[in-house]
Amino acid sequence: MIKEEELTDPDSCICRAHPREMVFVLLARDADAPGTIRDWIKRRIASGKNKDGDPLMTEAEQCAQVMEFQFRTQREHFINNR
Repeated sequence: MIKEEELTDPDSCICRAHPREMVFVLLARDADAPGTIRDWIKRRIASGKNKDGDPLMTEAEQCAQVMEFQFRTQREHFINNR
């Protein structure tokens, strides 16, 4: 998700988290983020919590792909313009 979309969507994962629940954020400027997402996808499928092609797994893979693109094309912009 794009940060501003995630924070303004009441049904987003971050907005559904309990106010005291720990969350972890991956940023596109981190070269390891897409691989971490793909590892999470594999673990979810292996554990039986999701199936390959489930909407959540598809969204996660799309996120990894966008992160790869943003890392290649916009990383310096993200770092220098916070």
